[in-house]
Amino acid sequence: MGTATALTLARQGWHVLCIDHNSPALDSLKSQLGQQCTTLCLPVQHPELISHTLQRLAEAPPVQALVNMVGLSQGGNMAKVQPSEWELAFAVNVTPAMRLIQALGPRMQQQQSGSIVNVGSPVGLVGARKPQYAASKAALHGLTMSAARALGPDAVRVNLLLPGPTITGMTNDWGPEQRDSVAQGTFLKRMCQPEEIASVVSFLIGPDSRYLTGSVIDMTAGSMLGH
Repeated sequence: MGTATALTLARQGWHVLCIDHNSPALDSLKSQLGQQCTTLCLPVQHPELISHTLQRLAEAPPVQALVNMVGLSQGGNMAKVQPSEWELAFAVNVTPAMRLIQALGPRMQQQQSGSIVNVGSPVGLVGARKPQYAASKAALHGLTMSAARALGPDAVRVNLLLPGPTITGMTNDWGPEQRDSVAQGTFLKRMCQPEEIASVVSFLIGPDSRYLTGSVIDMTAGSMLGH
C-alpha cells in the first residue's frame, strides 16, 4: 500500500518523502520517481525518526500532507502474548504516528492548511486473534480524533482510513484457498488492490475532501461485518 500510494501521489505532482526500513523498496521507488521522491531508510521506531525526517524535509517543499501507513503484526494470541510483543506493536503502529503529527502538525497550523491520514485496521474496532495488533490499531482511532480536534481550528484535517483485505506483501504467503476465503468475506467477493487504497488516500489529502475531518473511512467492502 505504501509503494502504491507513493507512486500515485508522485504521478499526481506531489513530492513524496518515503520512510521505510526496506532499503531495496526505497531504492526502487527512487529509481522510478527520481526528483519527485526523497527517501529515508529508517525503522519508524528509531529514536531519531523526527530529527532525520526534518533533515530530509529541509530540502523539500512545504509539508501539505502526512500519511501514517505502517503495520506490524507479530506474536501470539491473548494467552501467549508477551510484554515485549505488546510494546513493539505500539512502538511501531502508534507511537511514530503521534511523533510525526507532533512534529509536522505545527507546520501545517502555521500555514493554515494540511491533511493527515492515519491508516488503521478494522480489527481496531472488532478485535483480532492478536490483541496487541488490534489494540495498537484501535489507539490510532483515539489519536486521530484527538489530533483532528486539536488541529481543526487551524484548517488542518485528520482522518482514519480502515483498509479491508488488500493484496500486499503481508498477504504474499497466503495460499489460494485462504485468499479466496478472505475475498468471499467481502460484499464484492474480491480483495482490494493497493492502488485502490492509494486513490482514497489521494482524495483524503486533496481539496475535494476539504470538509472531511475526524472521520473513519471504512474501506472494507463489508468484510468488517464478518469478523
